Amino acid sequence: MANVAIVGPGQSGLLLGFGLLRDGHRVTLVSDRTSEQILNGRIPSGMGIFENAIARETELGLRFWEDVMTRGEGAEIEIAGPDGALALRIVHPAPRPHRGVDQRLKNSRWMDEFERRGGEVRVAPVESGEDLDRAVAGADLAIVAAGKAGISRLFERDVEKSPLDKPQRHIIGLHLRNFRSDVRCGIIHLVPGVGEFVDTPFYNRDGTRGRFLLVEGVPGGPLDRFAPNATGVELLDACKRVIPALMCGRMDDLAGAELISEQCWLRGALTPGVRRPVARLPSGRAVLGLGDTLMLHDPLAAQGGNNATLMADFYRQRIAARAGDAFDAAWMQRTFDDFWQAYGRYAMGVSNGLLMPPAPFQQAIMVAASAVPSVAAALIDGLYDPVTMFPWFVDAGAAAEFLRERVSDAALLAEIEKIAAAG
Repeated sequence: MANVAIVGPGQSGLLLGFGLLRDGHRVTLVSDRTSEQILNGRIPSGMGIFENAIARETELGLRFWEDVMTRGEGAEIEIAGPDGALALRIVHPAPRPHRGVDQRLKNSRWMDEFERRGGEVRVAPVESGEDLDRAVAGADLAIVAAGKAGISRLFERDVEKSPLDKPQRHIIGLHLRNFRSDVRCGIIHLVPGVGEFVDTPFYNRDGTRGRFLLVEGVPGGPLDRFAPNATGVELLDACKRVIPALMCGRMDDLAGAELISEQCWLRGALTPGVRRPVARLPSGRAVLGLGDTLMLHDPLAAQGGNNATLMADFYRQRIAARAGDAFDAAWMQRTFDDFWQAYGRYAMGVSNGLLMPPAPFQQAIMVAASAVPSVAAALIDGLYDPVTMFPWFVDAGAAAEFLRERVSDAALLAEIEKIAAAG
């Protein structure tokens, strides 16, 4: 069995740690904060996870809130027309589960459980290569799952896998109560050329079953006008003015929403991209990246937490298969490359693709999805499992074949083929 050090107490690092403990390995988790400090901090994200990731958590006995939280079911996509009125609505005919738990609650509870199961938690700042060298000394394998933290910059950006070189959206996240509390599905609202709004069920640290509202504004557009030093309450007030006006009143129910606490909001911007999986420390030691450290997703498609969870499980399986051999840099590179080929490239493709203006053939798919249940299912299933969206959502020829197989109405098929041909 191996002695593994994991730096970072987030979704991927903790889930990998639990899996390795179950497999009989010795695991040390290095965190820059105690579980109590994490619980009492600001929300880091509004992470939601889908079926495949839920299954990994369930296998490890980590579903602590299933009986008290709102259990999200299904997703809908609404697309606005030029005047803000509803142009298309896409609904999956068989809703699939998703879950959103406050990361402060989840990570702090998981840290305590990790220790209870025999893992070691070491609280120490890791801000440099020298810090990291000290933190992982003596481990057979060192893994960095530090998300967007500065230590991630030890891993070089992979330009070939990172076509975007600047933020595509400016982001606001708000955890709200008194807003659609009886709605269990996640709703993705697309306003072409302006941005997106996503609202999903979310379970807060204090036990509130509310909604997480994600606002993604195209830089320089109507959703990029919020005061830079605004508080969370001020951002919510601005959203109440701006969003219903952009959507012809279809989000008037936002008027009664309240921020759960002044810690329940975030704002920022990130450049989606991929980093090379192996970094070298000052000692010459090789370390392997995991989750957001290597693959940073814009949150619009909700791929970050799901990709991180599946990546952690993939690493666990590869560690188990190593059977006592050394964890050298070549093994690290190969492990990431295999995950990238099997899953990661699809998740990143969906994340980046939704940030771009849709091609005519993609517009045709959306029109078909609003009328044909099997197309709607395939489109929304692609968020749950992005592998299933390829190649038909990225290739015009494959899209044409996909639609011919699923659209039986001759008039509708002629209409969507005309839309697809517009490009």
